[in-house]
Amino acid sequence: MDRFNFDAWATLARTAPDKFEQQRREMVDALISDSTNTRRLQGLQSRIELERMRAHTPLKSCLRLSTLMWDAFLDCRDALNAFSEQHAESARAESQSSGSAKIVAFPKKYKPHD
Repeated sequence: MDRFNFDAWATLARTAPDKFEQQRREMVDALISDSTNTRRLQGLQSRIELERMRAHTPLKSCLRLSTLMWDAFLDCRDALNAFSEQHAESARAESQSSGSAKIVAFPKKYKPHD
């Protein structure tokens, strides 16, 4: 897919919805098969198709998919925050445990040599 022609796809969707759907599925399948992570993408695409079927209208479909994306984003954010907190705690514990040193007492009064 070098260039996506939105106007051509929009026209196809208006004039020949069945053909649009067939070409959309072919393009999605081609993109997934060219990927290195086909199994995961096929699972995700199945979930997307299921949400689209449940929605019954394009607007509801858009809202369902938007919610799906936000949920995935928030899960990633939570995982990243948990990792960051764990890393910060490990760094604090390491700096506290490796901070042991011998303390040398200085004389109370220092008298310079003349």
